[in-house]
Amino acid sequence: MEGQLCANLEISVEKPQGASPPSFIALLKVYRELLVSRIRNTQCLIDNLIENDYFSAEDAEIVVQFPTQADKVRKILDLVQSKGEEVSEYFICVLQKVADAYYELQPWLDEIGYEPSENICSKPVVNTDPVSRYCQKLRYELGRDSKFVMSYGQREEMLLEEIYSNSIMELVGFTNESLGKVYQLEALFDDTVGLINEDGETIYVFGDAGIGKSILLQKIQSLWARKELDIGAKFFFCFRCRMFSCFKEDEAICLKDLLFKYNCYPDQDPTEVFHYILQFPHTVLFTFDGFDEIYSNFDLSTMPEMCSPSEAVHPLVLLVSLLRGKLLKGSKKILTARTGTEIQRNIIRKKVLLRGFSSNNLKDYTAMFFKDEGQRALVLNQLEANPNLCSLCTVPLFCWIIFKCYEHFHSMFDSHELPDCSVTLTDVFLLMIEVHLNRSLKTSLLKNTTRSQAEVFRSRKETLLALGKMAYKGMENSFFIFQQEEVSSVNISEGDLQLGFLRTVKGYSGCDDQFTYEFLHLTLQCFFTALFLVIEEKVSAKELLRFFNECSSTETVQPTCLRIPWLKKQLEGEDPFRNNEHFHFTNLFLCGLLSRSKQKLFRHLVLPAVIKRKRKILIAYFGESMKSHLKGLTRSSLPNYNQIQVQPNFVWMLRCLYETQNEKVGKLAAKRMHANYIKLTYCNAYSADCSAISFVVHHFQKRLALDLDNNNINDYGVKQLLPCFSKLAVIRLSVNQVTDHGVRILYEELSKYQIVSFLGLYNNQITDVGAKYVAKLIEECSSLEYVKIGANKITSEGGKCLAQAIQKSKTMFEIGMWGNQVGDEGAKAFAEALRNHPRLTNVSLAFNGITTEGGKSIAEAMQHNNSVKIFWPSLQYLFVSRL
Repeated sequence: MEGQLCANLEISVEKPQGASPPSFIALLKVYRELLVSRIRNTQCLIDNLIENDYFSAEDAEIVVQFPTQADKVRKILDLVQSKGEEVSEYFICVLQKVADAYYELQPWLDEIGYEPSENICSKPVVNTDPVSRYCQKLRYELGRDSKFVMSYGQREEMLLEEIYSNSIMELVGFTNESLGKVYQLEALFDDTVGLINEDGETIYVFGDAGIGKSILLQKIQSLWARKELDIGAKFFFCFRCRMFSCFKEDEAICLKDLLFKYNCYPDQDPTEVFHYILQFPHTVLFTFDGFDEIYSNFDLSTMPEMCSPSEAVHPLVLLVSLLRGKLLKGSKKILTARTGTEIQRNIIRKKVLLRGFSSNNLKDYTAMFFKDEGQRALVLNQLEANPNLCSLCTVPLFCWIIFKCYEHFHSMFDSHELPDCSVTLTDVFLLMIEVHLNRSLKTSLLKNTTRSQAEVFRSRKETLLALGKMAYKGMENSFFIFQQEEVSSVNISEGDLQLGFLRTVKGYSGCDDQFTYEFLHLTLQCFFTALFLVIEEKVSAKELLRFFNECSSTETVQPTCLRIPWLKKQLEGEDPFRNNEHFHFTNLFLCGLLSRSKQKLFRHLVLPAVIKRKRKILIAYFGESMKSHLKGLTRSSLPNYNQIQVQPNFVWMLRCLYETQNEKVGKLAAKRMHANYIKLTYCNAYSADCSAISFVVHHFQKRLALDLDNNNINDYGVKQLLPCFSKLAVIRLSVNQVTDHGVRILYEELSKYQIVSFLGLYNNQITDVGAKYVAKLIEECSSLEYVKIGANKITSEGGKCLAQAIQKSKTMFEIGMWGNQVGDEGAKAFAEALRNHPRLTNVSLAFNGITTEGGKSIAEAMQHNNSVKIFWPSLQYLFVSRL
């Protein structure tokens, strides 16, 4: 129709060359019905016509008296045409320049080839379109909301730009295989990298609690608000998933209300703004933070799939429909959840794993946190001296807590010291609570008037008990949001609220007249839950161990860990949002609080006999649960080894064991494994977990193999394994962010004991510096037979060092160098190593930038070698591929 109308116009208005231009009045007449049907916003036109004195106030009043939008447009057209060619052209110019408002007419404007005259170009056009104004308001509000990060002492707010630091973000496949790193946030939306399902619309970001998922979304929000995130998104709607739990089962809202009522409401014409969003869903970006924190008894299976944007349904149905693309198909979505949360594959477009701070990230964060250079140097030196504490600092939340505690003690007591012994996560949270309570106490001007940790806790026992009781009640039902009446019911006072352990949050349900609260972080609620279980004297054995059962009863994919047969219950139905990590953290803190080293602290809060009883229950439980768990592990018989393949839940068991700091329990765990090859691959183990691994492994009496491939163990984790190296004959650390510093630690330790036979370092961050340490280990350690060091950053320099070491070694059986860049110079060095080598059997030099020149050297050397059976790439492939 448009094309036919345009053709007719060309016939009616076409003039001979040199004649006057076509009439704009005629143009408006020909396209009158098209304009009437597609102009939805008349106010912007009226505003600009008045601004340029083309319309009078009386003209505007006449227009607004018409009841329908179509009639208003018709009257505007009548008035414009009656005022002549200049006004008619200006009318078209407004349609062109305010593209947000008149997007449906842009193809028509392109088709007629309209270009404003010089006179009209000098006339201002102001965008008063509701869509544009809403976008401006949205950017302003999101920019304001994301500018600050609330500290754990709610009286402080820190600028996001002064606290946010980059961490390791890795694109992964459906089975969590690495697809490359993310260095710029725009890459999250770039389909040329990391795309695993082109039909999915959701970028799924996951990682452990405290790893930085929420602050990453806040950073994205801040960049969008400042127009520094160029991804084509005009609208940004952010939701915290735990708030969906606040809606009652019978509540129903439409999509329009979900977007506007719980984000930012348009000041003008919400209907037009919503219509634009429906027309252009690809301009919308959603963030849904904490999918695993939704807990609801609402049964999604009873509801049909939602496709209508106008129908009112339960908010959870809207959420799921948005994620599945049934509503606003084509919109961009980022969904975060804790590791282990099962998300349907068909909705996922990309998967992004957050791994926490690398060593360089930690240095950058330290520099950002401690502005004073001297103080910063002291902190870095102490972290370097304490690998246990340093490992905890790879998790951004725990790093922030540790730094805030250091900052507080330094300012109050002129102390520069961080703990120099083994530090557990329980220690860190106890320190945070102590610091926080200390700040609320009235002190004199003398800085050294301090009280012990036990005295501080005893003085606020009732506060701790009240907070713990509310945390426990919420944890029982996986509730993380608390209404005012729930806070009042456990006698939390206004003064307690000012401590900052709780913060107010915007409610999503029909209780906007009341405050709604949450703990500052999920792990803090876990800590207070465990604290309640310890200091509440009436807690029974069943209640004490309840959350261990919660970890096992809902396990569907992985074998259950820490079973309690007499607590087991049948679930009425699987909760699609359920994740167990908050129960795991509660159990971990319970183990730490009941450890022997904490008895001195708690004897001031609860009767020693009560602590002794609870500790006895926990230790007895560990003995039985470990026995049943270890029996269920997959076992294999290998030459010289009995292997067990553990699951991620096993790592949580090790974490709990470490928190107890009970050597007897650690020794018992080592004894009951009945294996000398422990395979901990793909268990999401972090560097801090290496303390827990060492805590058990160092009890082994004989040599053993430890496979930690495909985890998140960086240089700090390697250092945490120091107690194990005297036992390790096989050590596999492939795909673990290990750098040259970690390789140096391996060399220094493994060369001491001379027992290692297999070293796996594939796909790390190793350069020629690290390659030289591996070469020295090959030379000095005659037991070393297998080295896997492919897919690193080794060039000809490192390649030559390795080749020379292999040439000297009489025991090397296999060298894996696939995917480096040793080039022809490295190939020639390996050729010399191969020549007459007595034992080398398997060699991989594929994808190393080797040309025919290097291939010829290897081929010639192979004429003098009788030991090599497998060589990749084959010499035939090497030559043919270079032709």
